[in-house]
Amino acid sequence: LESIQSMLATGHRSLYLERHTLLLWGGVGGALCATTDLFINNEIFPDLRQHALALLLWLTFWIVGTAWLDQGLTRRARQEREETLPFAQAQITRAWWMLMTMGALGSCAMFFYGGGVMVFALWTVLLGLGMYLFGLFSRPLTEWIGLATILLGATGLAAGLPLQTTRWLAAACFAIGMPLAGWMAARNWGATVPTRLWALAVWLLLVLIPPLWFTQLPIASPLSTSNVQILKLPIGTLIPLKVDLESVQMRIPAEAYLPLILNQPLEVVMRDGKPDGRFRFDQTQWAKVKDGTLLLWLDRLTPQLENGKPVIRAHAVFQIKEAR
Repeated sequence: LESIQSMLATGHRSLYLERHTLLLWGGVGGALCATTDLFINNEIFPDLRQHALALLLWLTFWIVGTAWLDQGLTRRARQEREETLPFAQAQITRAWWMLMTMGALGSCAMFFYGGGVMVFALWTVLLGLGMYLFGLFSRPLTEWIGLATILLGATGLAAGLPLQTTRWLAAACFAIGMPLAGWMAARNWGATVPTRLWALAVWLLLVLIPPLWFTQLPIASPLSTSNVQILKLPIGTLIPLKVDLESVQMRIPAEAYLPLILNQPLEVVMRDGKPDGRFRFDQTQWAKVKDGTLLLWLDRLTPQLENGKPVIRAHAVFQIKEAR
């Protein structure tokens, strides 16, 4: 009876991913998370629609190319071993492609509907969903790792981690988490619940160490670099905020601005007479604008009448997120 039960369990959890699948998707996913901004950014594509379209095409190229290469290598490996691809694995592979497609479309949609700070948390959650679906028909440890990956993405978002931190977390889950999960499953780690918990703890430790280490690295001080200047703005300095509004219903005059007054001293790094993106408030650590630590958003609009004239009052939140 125990032998029959063992055979049934083996038949129900008969799926396994090829080594090249884990390395391909893990490597490509991690590289995309870490380096996409080097090739697709506002400096190269200043127009919002062009930026969104370029990102969509970029992600589509890598996702379709990786899926095509992975499928071809998997078929050849199975043919060499005279094995067939289980029906459940073929279906879950399609589900994985759908999850990656959702990630690409979601990343593009955030350009038009906001929420860009959530983009890497989205990819982490989608990765976790894919691993969880595969784990349902594979080793239980893979299922647990999928759930842990989902929780990592959701926890990072709920904790309000900066964009740079969630970027490295997503890259580590892809580049380290996927191959490591496959390696553990191949060696039958987590056969029992206690060993499964121990294996999950090891997986979490190895995945979390690199992003924590990267986010702790301080940004190079501009004082150690030549041909740069530090623009120091004291408390009380007025900084005009000019808004470029894209709307059919309304427009903002080109000369209009919202006067912002500093409550803390601000230092801005200038290179060739232009800000290079590095700044710091009140002698804190240097930060970069593109890292997502500088946040300004409108969370409420209230139409009113003041002295018989229509007025729209907006409630805005300005926040500097710590790099940790």
